[in-house]
Amino acid sequence: MSVIHPVRAAAGLGALLMAAAAHAGAAREALDEYLAQFRTLQAQFEQTVVNEQGKTLETSSGIVYLERPGKFRWNYTRPYEQVIVGDGSKVWFYDKDLEQVTIRRVEKALGSAPALILGSDARVDENFTVTEDGSEDGAEWVTLTPKEAKNAYARVRVGFEGKDLRWMELFDNFGQTTRLKFSGERRNAAIDPKIFSFTPPPGVDVNDLTAVPASP
Repeated sequence: MSVIHPVRAAAGLGALLMAAAAHAGAAREALDEYLAQFRTLQAQFEQTVVNEQGKTLETSSGIVYLERPGKFRWNYTRPYEQVIVGDGSKVWFYDKDLEQVTIRRVEKALGSAPALILGSDARVDENFTVTEDGSEDGAEWVTLTPKEAKNAYARVRVGFEGKDLRWMELFDNFGQTTRLKFSGERRNAAIDPKIFSFTPPPGVDVNDLTAVPASP
């Protein structure tokens, strides 16, 4: 079972075609307003990963927590229990069934795209080229194309229903697309700091990749 890939480069958001002239700029305005006011987010999510041919590879769901700057937690509850936690410096990947935890430094981990876009204090234009993509599925869309060529994602699409974030589509460099649908959004509510910390359960295998190798 592959882990999400909101942890793959701290980035992203996007869209399609169909907007009438009256809607021009609506998605970009929604994005700017959302990011300007963003402090925290708690929401349920449904995730689907499809390959280049459009075949569904996996589906999953759970709850996500984000806090600016740079903190995130993805609790996967179906079909398998997994947890991905970032505290701003380290990222913990926990697979309950495998009884395994991997710890990486944020800069070495596959960053959380939603966390990079929503969780960063930097203006979105500093890291992405933003393009309006019109209306689709009742949402207004924008596409974010990373300015950094080494980014794990070729582009990210974000869809807003009114002022609410509803969709995020992440297109990686291998032809796969991760689609996230958010619901039950609670924005800027206080989140317990413990949400963004993680202690491996007793008895699990811990692979700590943050340790600095000893000098010869």
